[in-house]
Amino acid sequence: MSRPTARFRLASALTLLALSGLGVVAAASPALADPPVSVQPAPADALTPLVDCVQDAPLGTVAARTVVLGYRSTASVPVSVPAGGGSNDLTTGAVDRGQPSVFEPGEHHGVWLLTVDAAAEPTLGWRLGPTTTDFAAAPACTAATAVTLSTPAKVAAGGTAAVSATVTRMLLAAPGSGTVAFALDGGAQVVAPVSASGVARADLPVSAAGAHTVTATFQPEQASGLLSAVGTATFTATAPSAPLTVATDSVVAGSTSVLVTVARSSGAGDATVDVMTADGTARAGADYTALATTVALADGQTTATVRVPLASRPAGSPAATFFVLLQRASTSVTTASATVALPAVAAVAPATAAAAGTHGGNAAPAAVSSVLPPDDPTAAGPGATTAAGQDLALLFGGILLTAGGILGVLGLVRAAGMREARA
Repeated sequence: MSRPTARFRLASALTLLALSGLGVVAAASPALADPPVSVQPAPADALTPLVDCVQDAPLGTVAARTVVLGYRSTASVPVSVPAGGGSNDLTTGAVDRGQPSVFEPGEHHGVWLLTVDAAAEPTLGWRLGPTTTDFAAAPACTAATAVTLSTPAKVAAGGTAAVSATVTRMLLAAPGSGTVAFALDGGAQVVAPVSASGVARADLPVSAAGAHTVTATFQPEQASGLLSAVGTATFTATAPSAPLTVATDSVVAGSTSVLVTVARSSGAGDATVDVMTADGTARAGADYTALATTVALADGQTTATVRVPLASRPAGSPAATFFVLLQRASTSVTTASATVALPAVAAVAPATAAAAGTHGGNAAPAAVSSVLPPDDPTAAGPGATTAAGQDLALLFGGILLTAGGILGVLGLVRAAGMREARA
């Protein structure tokens, strides 16, 4: 082994050891992860190579240069570009040196470390798709910074987009100072300070639906020795939602629940609203089960429904009402409440009560009516005593008449016997 080659390898090892100790190797670990299960070929102009920084480690006649690389992908899904295939190559020497071949959406920093002999390959670069980046023009890792943006996937037009920018350094801790200027589609800037953890946040007004691009520019404090950095991200703004209304179905005797419908006239945009019940003359727990939930209407959806369980009410319960309310909606509301009317429950019929008393329970036994006709003279009544006296007199009169008749008959028999004796 020649002395320059040995020195180059030693310098490379020392540089990698230094970068590993300062956290760069950990930042590069995503490139070592397993590729996504499903990837697609990269569309034209979707990928841009990024040189985050370079770190030189001279050692005699050898100039070991470690390059920290990243990329930006505008594709919406992971894409694949084979290394060494013409669209993912090093520009000089070996075209395949372990560069990543699967690229996630968004902007990524510190995903790949490459150590080269700067003296032997001074013009080395990385070609990814139609773009080639030059290593020689990259900043030193001790001064380089990077900005990673986080944006919501969707925002309703007419609202605000909450965005955050994380500022990092390749070899040292986060800056902890400076500012980040946020701009939506190149418009007016919103400047926010960088926290001690390297994060800046802002709310950007979104006036129109469609795709939008956020740019975040980090500006370090003067005399800090750091370089500024720019990060970008995209999101989609949906059309604003139409106003929301709430309505309920009618309740009839025997209903076990009532259907509540949240609706809007158009399905454009997303919307959310809290739906809850409130007592009127009906009481939660006795007449119905209280409800408190969040209803979401996705883009293209015009209605959403929930059910409120109803209790079985006892006989004789009067008509009662309770209310369904819309609160904390993400859009305007034209009808914020609906009234649920519970019908009265009929009381138990007398015949039903009599039957219940016959079959048991604490009810008094039913009275047994007389089998005699209403005008029966023998029935008890106000003149019952007088009628009884008259009946007794008639009875004695009949007895006397009967006794007199018997005596008359005996007299006739005796008279006939005396006539026969005389003859």
